Amino acid sequence: MNVELYGKIKDHDFHMVKLALDTITREHTGALASSVHSLTDTDWESFLDKTKNEFRGEMWGFKCGSMAFVDGQLIGNGDDFMRWAKEKFGLIDFRPPAFYEGLSNQAYKSYLENPDRDVVYVDLVHDKSPMGRMIFELYRDIVPDTVSNFVKLLTAKSEKKYIGSLLHRIVKSGWVQGGDIVNGSGGNSDSAAGGKFPDENFAIKHDRAGIIGMANDGPHTNGSQFYITFGPAPWMDQTYVAFGCLIEGQHILRDVENIETVNERPKRPLTIHDCGLLKDAL
Repeated sequence: MNVELYGKIKDHDFHMVKLALDTITREHTGALASSVHSLTDTDWESFLDKTKNEFRGEMWGFKCGSMAFVDGQLIGNGDDFMRWAKEKFGLIDFRPPAFYEGLSNQAYKSYLENPDRDVVYVDLVHDKSPMGRMIFELYRDIVPDTVSNFVKLLTAKSEKKYIGSLLHRIVKSGWVQGGDIVNGSGGNSDSAAGGKFPDENFAIKHDRAGIIGMANDGPHTNGSQFYITFGPAPWMDQTYVAFGCLIEGQHILRDVENIETVNERPKRPLTIHDCGLLKDAL
């Protein structure tokens, strides 16, 4: 018997099922094999969309943050799995919800504290109305120089900073672009150290919505301008240096894509109201 569990890192039910699987494995040796997939909010949404297309009617209205399969057959959410586990193995869970809330909080905290990555936030305002917060994981272990430049501009309080700057270009079905820290026109791109810096590598692929990377004017012309993709963009892979991905706030990215534009420029200002390292904002 093979059990597959998918769920959001922050979801309480996901950790309830995960612990139930551990208990069954320990008390019923050899009864089942399991694989557990901890997902960010953005990856969960992508997984859910894909799974809904595969299972169609069975997935209609699925709103929970965990999903379990047994031998390829959909069992359902956390409560559905616990009913299945009680029927098959006599498993009864007496732990209070607060216990699983603590587990999920600790798991998310550990994820954010990965020493090889930086987790940052960007708060957007459109025409003086808050849009919400997007959270990105930056791959400092893969492109350390590129991430360092971005984080310096993200956390700076001097004139060279992202706070207060515009996202000046929206390409429907393509990307949103910002980071002109000079005048917001889109014609300037100055690195944290001044001038341009070289392409570090092209290891990170543009395989999904929410990939963040450095905009450029040709090879080795990275500065301060960056983009966030609205979908897969494989044509960018060997031309632009990607350095992170969106892990929370996919709905905000969709809202950004739908902002009214004139010649790819937002009709009303789209501004970075606040930004920085998430650990400093918690």
